[in-house]
Order: sequence, then C-alpha cells, then structure tokens
Amino acid sequence: MIPTTEVGSGAQDALLVYLAILGMLLVVGTILRLKVPFLKKYYIPASLIAGFIGLLLGQYFLGVIPKHITSAWSGLSGRLIVLVFAPMLMGKKKRNLKQFARKAFNATCYAYLGCFMQYAIPLILTILVFTPLFKVNPLFGTTLEEGWAGGHGTAAGMQAVFEELGWAEGQSLAVTNATFGLLFGIFGGIVLINIGARKGWAKFLQGEGKKTIENKEVELYTEDRPVDTTRAVSPQVIDNLAFHAAVLSIVVFLGWILNKALKTYLNFSVSWFVTAMFAGFLVQKILNLTKWGDAIDMKVMSRIQGISLEFLIAGAVASLNVSVVIDYAGPLIIANLVLFAFMLFYSLVYARGAFGNTWFENSMMMYGTYTGVAATGMLLLRVCDPEAKSDALDMYAARAPFSSWAIGGGIITSMAPVWVSKYGATTMTLIALGLAVVAAFLPIILRTWYSKKER
Repeated sequence: MIPTTEVGSGAQDALLVYLAILGMLLVVGTILRLKVPFLKKYYIPASLIAGFIGLLLGQYFLGVIPKHITSAWSGLSGRLIVLVFAPMLMGKKKRNLKQFARKAFNATCYAYLGCFMQYAIPLILTILVFTPLFKVNPLFGTTLEEGWAGGHGTAAGMQAVFEELGWAEGQSLAVTNATFGLLFGIFGGIVLINIGARKGWAKFLQGEGKKTIENKEVELYTEDRPVDTTRAVSPQVIDNLAFHAAVLSIVVFLGWILNKALKTYLNFSVSWFVTAMFAGFLVQKILNLTKWGDAIDMKVMSRIQGISLEFLIAGAVASLNVSVVIDYAGPLIIANLVLFAFMLFYSLVYARGAFGNTWFENSMMMYGTYTGVAATGMLLLRVCDPEAKSDALDMYAARAPFSSWAIGGGIITSMAPVWVSKYGATTMTLIALGLAVVAAFLPIILRTWYSKKER
C-alpha cells in the first residue's frame, strides 16, 4: 500500500521552489495588509491577498507564473487540509460529551440541510423556468451543489458521470458554478463578517480583538505577546516543534493507511482528512495509556495548523479555475443569485438556533465551505475568529464523519445526476425537499424534548 514511485532531485527542488514562491506571495500579502487602508478596514487576511496576487500573475491573466506551478499549489492545498484536521481530536481536552454530541448532531443536520437545499432550489428553478424558457437539460439542477458545496475539484471530477449520461456540458457548468460560489463565498463572507463585527455577532472581533486587527503596529509587532506554547519536550532531546511535527507525521500516515484500507476492502470512500482526524484521536488515546499522555501541547499543534492554513488558502485562491460558460449565462446567474439568497437566510437566521452562542463563527465556517471549499470556510473563520476561540473547527470536524462521505463531493453528489436521469427531476426534487425538512426540524424537535426532560 505504500507508494513506490521514485521522485528525482529535480522534482524535490521544484516543489521547494514552488513553496518558496508561495511564501514570497504571503510576505507581499502581509505588507499590503499592513499598508493598504481598505484591506485593513475590511479584515482582508494576508493569505487571501497573496492568493489573488498569485491568481493575477497566473496563466489566466499576466502569465508570469506558469500553469504547472499553480497546478502544484492546487494539489498542495488538498494535502495541507490533512495537517489542519489531523490534530483536531488530540490533546487532553475536557469536554462535556453530552453537550458536544448534541452540537455535533446539530452541525450534521445543518450540513445536510444546506446541501439538500442546494439540490432542491436549482431543480425547482430548472423544472419551472430553465427547461421551459431556456431549453436547459434537467441535469442542470444538480450542478449547483457539485460546484458550491463540492468545489472545483468535485466539479471537475464529474466529467465522466456527465459524459456517460450524454450531457458533457454538465462538467463545465459545475466548474463555472464552483467559481461563482467561491466568489460569493469569499467576498460575500467578508461583507457578512464586517456586518457581524459591527452588530456584535462576531464576538471575537470586538473590543481589544478589533483594535488588534485595525492597528498596524499591533498587527506586526507588539510587546504584549501571547504565549504560543508551554514546552512539552526537553530541547536536549528534540526540538519541541520537531517532536510535534513527528507525531503528526505518524497520525497523517495512519490516516492515509486507514483511508486506503476503507477504499480497498470495504469500497467505502471518505476524505483523507477525516481518517487522519480519527487516527489522531487513536494516537492520543494510546499516548494517554503511557507517561507520554501530556507530551502533546495543543498550542504547538495549533501553530502547525496555522502555518498549513496560511499556505493552503494562498495556494487554493492562486490556483482558482476562472472558466465561464457564456451560453448558460442566464440560468447560471439566476440560479446562483437565488441560491445565494438562501445561503444568507441559512447562515444568518437558521444558524442562530443550530449553534447557540457561537452561531456566527460556525455559520461563517459552513457558509464558506458550502459556497466554495473547506479552505474558504477556514479563511472566513480565521477572519472572524483569529485565535480559534470558538468551537467552530471542533463542530466542523465532528460532523465530517457523518456527512463528508455523502455530500459536498461524496456519494450523493456523484450519484445525483444519475438519479435525476433515472427517476426524473420532479421525483428527486421532492426527495431533496423532504430530506431538507427532516434535517431542518429534527434538531428543533430534539432540543424541545431535551429541554422538557431536563426540567
């Protein structure tokens, strides 16, 4: 199961150079973030600025950065997310398990509601408007979820499915929807966070936190520096960061083995970051049985996550696919605007009951994820919760095992066009609406039942 492909020194040098270029873009992004008032006022993070600089210099615009470099950044982003989630369940965290389980259940239902509505709304529009007026294939209604919740990778991967169904245009439209969704996610999310900061929804951007973001001297250098780590391993043995990176390497490798085993022996497909997260939980449990249980310092792991996030976001944005399909401009614009209106209600109204006190941070994480990719959600969360004080990452990680295999690039996403083709758009619309209603009201029913039980 271990890869045996040999990598020459040239390829290794190239990868290091690609990372160096991305790092230089991050430095430029940091300088612009400090110096440009507009970027400071609207909380635009350095990683996003770096990503757009890379996009501008890439093959679609100025052509300074060749395609093979941006392609490498795109692939790198998909791997760095593993490092972000691998340590998520590590460390000796004191949790109220009952409360955590309830929140995880709510987050899972919330995720399914968003994805089912991303099928129901476009399918309704296709049946009532697009097919009668624009003669659009009924499969068009499935391309929104593939692009928005699935992202560019999922949209691009649908090519074989649509070709087999005799509608090759579907893959191009899914990619175009992914581009629309990502733009709504990034720019719409930044606007929502600014509104949230001013209305008091974004708790972690208020008071001193907001001053920290808006004051350039404090951003770059401050005498009042928080402690990033409490040393867990003696430097005479091994560097503390190196030790944590080594343990994380074990977790990532075990996650990869588990991922391959599930696919090979159970024909069960799930994201690598999900299996890495469970591997981290398993490793921590094993460590807890030994004197090494307290060796993992989550502040150090958080620094590794932070580095990975910055490079992930910059690389993902810089390698963005900007393809558009002009022939479908009308249906595309209408469907995306209507779906964006739903996402506003979903994120600013329904989320309040789903996530409690940290509803805004959780909703921004999910809003970004379900309009673009996980990197977009993490970007928005990093803007509204810079120090990761909320439970949004925990909730995202907790719901992932119950939803990532099915929606947003999972089994349902890949099978939806087949089901629409086989059973018809109307039938699938009714099923999607029914499941969305269940996902919307089941948490409310259970909350009511729990409140009565605890009286």
